[in-house]
Amino acid sequence: MRKKIGIVWLILLCLSVQMWAQPAKTVLFLMPFYSSTYDENASAVARTGKELNNIPSFQMMGFWGGAQIALQEYEEQNIPLNIIVRDITNNETKLQSIMEDRELMSQVDLIIAPLFSKPFQIAAQYAKTYQIPIVNPFTSRSDILDGNEYVYKLTPADEANPATLAFMVDNMPHHQIILYADSTKKNVEYQSYVSYFTTHHISYQTANSIQGVLNALRSDMHNVLVVLNHGEATSLTLSQKLLYSGKAVDPKHLTMVVPEKWIFSNTYDVEYYDKLNLHFFSDYYVDFESQQVQLFSYKFTKQFNTLPTLKNFAFQGYDIVRYFVELIRHDMDHDQVKVAPLSYYFSFDKHPDGGYENVNVQFLQVLDNTILPATY
Repeated sequence: MRKKIGIVWLILLCLSVQMWAQPAKTVLFLMPFYSSTYDENASAVARTGKELNNIPSFQMMGFWGGAQIALQEYEEQNIPLNIIVRDITNNETKLQSIMEDRELMSQVDLIIAPLFSKPFQIAAQYAKTYQIPIVNPFTSRSDILDGNEYVYKLTPADEANPATLAFMVDNMPHHQIILYADSTKKNVEYQSYVSYFTTHHISYQTANSIQGVLNALRSDMHNVLVVLNHGEATSLTLSQKLLYSGKAVDPKHLTMVVPEKWIFSNTYDVEYYDKLNLHFFSDYYVDFESQQVQLFSYKFTKQFNTLPTLKNFAFQGYDIVRYFVELIRHDMDHDQVKVAPLSYYFSFDKHPDGGYENVNVQFLQVLDNTILPATY
């Protein structure tokens, strides 16, 4: 018996030694901190978080704060990481000098780069040369993936919305989809819906005016109205017509999918939320009631004396570090990543001739003035 116990302890010891013997992964952050243009007076007179976030030097501080919370959790778990941070804005010469440092780049396992379009494209080309995965958190442009299998694009493409909607309404009996856009030729979002629905043989109606919407609605079907006009005037007029015209619609027979900015507009009347069964797509969603989110918020607030929000990118910074550090620790095998993000919904598809794109968008609904994941 003692011999067996000794063997077990020996095996555990060997596994422990192997774990500690693994070399530390190195993460390079290319951050637009604008430290060279930091204005202490401007930060001193800022009265609100919004005013502070409008100062270039602070726009990515929330993101970096969330990233730091994630890095501290790895430190607490005794998981070694090497972190390198470089302040990059639009100075292409500075960026190139960093990326051309072969001694530095030979150590890097992952690049996290919330940069503007041109600097990111430069960094991505170097990442391809060095064969280092590089993450872009915020751009919606799919061309950054072309010909570069090392790029990870986190913001889903326009096609993700119609794909998600089609999946959701497939469970609705006896429904019709109405696409409302007053300008269809120049509306990229509208064209994405039409292209996806046509390719996948999904039937739909179109309307190019509010009256056209009213004419298309049917009382004997569940109407899924997808509004692809973003103007505030449209939001108020359409909502009023749907509620108070002679052809008022029962919310039980209506799912209204609207632009995200309607939900947070100061001019949009909250009475419309439940009465029109409002839904919307978003790149992020945070369940503030979850213990995981509350623990993160406590840590963030205690350390930085401000609340983490989606607008200051704190949750996004945390999620990206946790997910992608786990990815490089598991040799880029997505199936081995067990992290539950706070704000993202990660699921990646690889482009045939390029990088990886997150294809899952959040589909949300407003219920009793609360934003929740949509379910059917």
